[in-house]
Amino acid sequence: MTMKMKAGFIGFMDYSADPWEQLEQAAKIGYRGTENGEFVLLRGDLSENKKRLHDIGLECLTVATMSGETLERDGIDSIIESAHKLEVERAVVFHGKVYFTKMNKQATYDDVMCEIEFLQNAAEACKKEGIKLAYHNHDPEFTMSFNGLTVFDMLLAFAPDLWIELDVGWTTYAGLNPVNVLKRIAPRLSAVHFKDFILGPDVQVPLWGSKELYDMPNFCSLGSGELDVHGCLKACHEIGLEYIVVEQDFMHALTPMEALQVDYLVMKESGLLE
Repeated sequence: MTMKMKAGFIGFMDYSADPWEQLEQAAKIGYRGTENGEFVLLRGDLSENKKRLHDIGLECLTVATMSGETLERDGIDSIIESAHKLEVERAVVFHGKVYFTKMNKQATYDDVMCEIEFLQNAAEACKKEGIKLAYHNHDPEFTMSFNGLTVFDMLLAFAPDLWIELDVGWTTYAGLNPVNVLKRIAPRLSAVHFKDFILGPDVQVPLWGSKELYDMPNFCSLGSGELDVHGCLKACHEIGLEYIVVEQDFMHALTPMEALQVDYLVMKESGLLE
């Protein structure tokens, strides 16, 4: 039997407040890693911050860029440099072009293929530096198709060196069985994000940097919604993943720390988590 998995998290933090106090709270709950690391470590003295993060029992799990467009704008070398600086072996692209169709921005076949070609080139460059570049999905990758292939399968087929950071919440929201997807793409998994949502009407949230609203699932703590939490945990454990990363784009009823506590306890109850 493989070793038990560790809990990681991304988000849940108020950066207008003391980030270190929140990181310490998360570590006391039982979390061992964070994908927020670069946002904290690069504030002030890097060496001191690395030691401080280590001393409270957390490790930085990845570096990230907001989208394929930001990676292209900043340059592939920028994310490689960040990964080496923070001493991590994983990097993530959080949004592809098709995500922004949720905000009424068109994505054509040519747009998608150009982005996939760029991501493959970026993944190859990262691979040479010992870094796994991954793509984080939302629902459009599964709901949009070109020439009979979903965008998700296009990523798998045409960017063979690109890893996947599968968000099982968005996968469920798109209408797929996340356990089946996890098993199907096991060799390509860099990490897995666990996110739950309540079935029913979407909620409207502000578009980044504006007052315009767009629809999102009604996200909630793990075990309160539609996600097959324990089925996904079992699949991840069988695959041999080291970390499970929880995420919640916005709070439903609990505070961020309450939600982190619930998420950890729900996962811990499976017996598959440290």
